[in-house]
Amino acid sequence: MNLGTILFEKTGQAPSPSKDFHQLLITEKQVILRTWRISVRKDQRYIPPSQRKVPLEEFDEDTLFQTDISRIFGEDTLRLVHGIVCKDWLARLPKNILIQMASFLDLVDVARLGSVCRSLHKVCSSDELWEKIFLTHCDTISEETRALAQEVGWKKVFFTNKLQLQVQMRRRKERHSAELRRKTPPQEEKLPLTFVTQTNGNHVQ
Repeated sequence: MNLGTILFEKTGQAPSPSKDFHQLLITEKQVILRTWRISVRKDQRYIPPSQRKVPLEEFDEDTLFQTDISRIFGEDTLRLVHGIVCKDWLARLPKNILIQMASFLDLVDVARLGSVCRSLHKVCSSDELWEKIFLTHCDTISEETRALAQEVGWKKVFFTNKLQLQVQMRRRKERHSAELRRKTPPQEEKLPLTFVTQTNGNHVQ
């Protein structure tokens, strides 16, 4: 079967414990994922390879197909496929470089960049980027702020005003203290020891 011009091709084995072999193709019209089942069972030795095809214009909306590509070939490959399909060479750059570039943008431009495609939206919403942006606008980060960011995300912390941030950190500290009290078993009250001796018929305590 003539697929036309192949823009991208990658092959590889699925992550453990699967032994299946996969081939990913991008042509001028569609994205193709082929799978060869690898099994020691005799009844599965002659199963023909399966094939899934998605037109280029529908790829960005097919989240299940994207999840399979990411699971088999990794997030970097998925971002590369996005770049080819959307004809966006920027999206094909490694994630750490994109984050570094986006950290120098104004907030409005970060929002615009995130609206280009799904891949860039993930980059512009990532905790790694918003931690850098937070550091750009703040001289220091307290341990309480960092702990809160681990729970709710750096982007949410960045857009929370100082008063709300103080309230959230106080509530988090109260929850943490309450959890510690629940986990700490109550200590048994120690009663004073009583010694009884007998001297000349008199009891002394």
